[in-house]
Amino acid sequence: MRKTVALAVVLLLGCICLAEFVFAAGSKRMVFRKHVVIDKEGFGYEAFRLMVPEGWRFQGGISWNFNCVPPASFTAFTITSPDGGSVMEQLRHIDLFWSDDPNLRMSYAQAGMEIIPPAGAVDFLRNFFIPRFRPNASGLSVMDTQTLPELAQQTAEMAQYQMNVFGQISPFQFPFEIRADAARIKMEYSKGGRKIVEDATVSITYMIAYMQSMYGGSVSGITWIPIVSTFQAPGDEINEKIKIFKIITDSRKDNPVWAENCIKLAATVTRDRLRNQRAIFDRMQKAGRTQSEIGDMIMDSYQKRNDAYDRIFDNYSEAIRGVDSYVDPINDWKVELPTGYNNAWTNGNDYVFSDDPGFNPNVGSNLNWEQMSRQR
Repeated sequence: MRKTVALAVVLLLGCICLAEFVFAAGSKRMVFRKHVVIDKEGFGYEAFRLMVPEGWRFQGGISWNFNCVPPASFTAFTITSPDGGSVMEQLRHIDLFWSDDPNLRMSYAQAGMEIIPPAGAVDFLRNFFIPRFRPNASGLSVMDTQTLPELAQQTAEMAQYQMNVFGQISPFQFPFEIRADAARIKMEYSKGGRKIVEDATVSITYMIAYMQSMYGGSVSGITWIPIVSTFQAPGDEINEKIKIFKIITDSRKDNPVWAENCIKLAATVTRDRLRNQRAIFDRMQKAGRTQSEIGDMIMDSYQKRNDAYDRIFDNYSEAIRGVDSYVDPINDWKVELPTGYNNAWTNGNDYVFSDDPGFNPNVGSNLNWEQMSRQR
């Protein structure tokens, strides 16, 4: 049972169609395509969506491990420029655990978790992320580090909400508390004879559980889950690529129904002590057909988390700090862009943005374009 709860906590804390987006700025033209990422292995519907520049390659999405109980979902992807020099990446979350009790450490190790003492976000990036994920980066130097208290707060609030949903279905048999930390690190290194600048952000959720020891008394265990996202580009291109990375980040919209159904599935499997994969998959399919009622609080939490990620780009340019929000009246989707693109249109599939006040895509087109309104 302890292993099942451990994996359920991991699942909680860690939880394509195309349309064109055209930027017509003077003689320049940038095309973005909307990617809707479908959870094909699990619930069968949208998990999240974002925009990808034309010619850039999106790889990855949602995967599941059905060999553990409850099954664990992972989000991981890369978005790579045509020349391969610029990359935005989200790494799959890492499952870590620590306790002063050696028996508890052994039990969680058998459940598939790495046994590592908890670290703060900056130390994690310096001492864990760089050695494990950038071991061959030549001449790597850290240019800057920054704690991100706003992102840490949003991470903690979302984790607490998830635990509350889980507890309503499968009440916890021990007290616990939720903490979080977040930070970014800016690095420079050589790759293929070019200087690369990379910015990595981590948000870490810590669940401190107070459990009964098999020898009497109480013992604490810390489940901590880092989620890392990065962007990188050649040093002489980073300033021009920042706007692209920001547009991708601002356009991401997570589906809270998918996230909540992941929580409910984990709680149900834990409560009912399901072990048979067929029974677990049947529960998943049933949840996928059920429309969850998602409250304003969780919707607001997702928006605040996205806003906290967006402010990472404040470190690069004053010019792109402001954003404007546009409403697609056909698909009911909000698109955020750096301030300045005041002329926005859609035909339901394609999206055109321009800083030219006289731009009208209906001129010379056989499609019906509707102007999108900008939220004030």
